[in-house]
Amino acid sequence: MSKVNFYLLKQGQSTEQYIFACRLCEKILSQNLKAYIHTDTEEQANYLDDLLWSYRPESFLPHCVIDTELDEDVSIVIGYAENFQQGFDVLINLSQSIPEFHADFPRIVEIISASEEDKTKGRERWKQYKEAGHDLDTHNV
Repeated sequence: MSKVNFYLLKQGQSTEQYIFACRLCEKILSQNLKAYIHTDTEEQANYLDDLLWSYRPESFLPHCVIDTELDEDVSIVIGYAENFQQGFDVLINLSQSIPEFHADFPRIVEIISASEEDKTKGRERWKQYKEAGHDLDTHNV
C-alpha cells in the first residue's frame, strides 16, 4: 500500500496549492526522487509548467509536461486527465479525484487548500484512501 500525505494549507486559493507543489518538488529532487504531478486539465498542467520555471528565480526544477520529447529524461513530469507515465517515486495529486493509477506510486501527496470546497473533496479522497488500506498522514502548513 502507498503512503499518502495530506498537506492542509492555511490559504484558500488554488494557486497556493500549485506553489506548495513547487516547494515539494524541490524537496523531492533534493532526495534524488522523481515526481509525477497529476492535474485535471491540460490548462492546469501548462499553468504549473510555467510556474515551475518562474516561482523562485534561484531554483531550477527540470521538468516537462507529459507527451513531450523530454518526459523520459526529467525528474518531474506533469500529466493531466488520464495521461500517465510510470517510473516515478511520488505522485503529487492536484486533481479533484484520485487517479485510477494512484496505486502504482509508493508515495502520494494530496494538497488541500483552506477553501470549503477543497476541504470537502479532500475529506472524500481521505475516506477513499483509508478504505483502500493506504497509510495516511496529515500535515498542517
